[in-house]
Amino acid sequence: MSAKGIHPIISEYNLLWEALKHYEERLEKLSSMSTDEDQQLKYDEKLQDIEGILNSIKIAAKNDYDLALE
Repeated sequence: MSAKGIHPIISEYNLLWEALKHYEERLEKLSSMSTDEDQQLKYDEKLQDIEGILNSIKIAAKNDYDLALE
């Protein structure tokens, strides 16, 4: 993330992490409750995107501040 021009501070990394984890939990719940296969697929695609973003944030936080996000 920081290589592309943004350089969050530690509190911003933590805030991004918490917000995305919360959204991830919500999407998991919506996906499991959905009876519409198309809608469930949309939720699952968003979950995959969030997983990639979380991994990027985790790596950037580690590289920038030696911060371990879990």
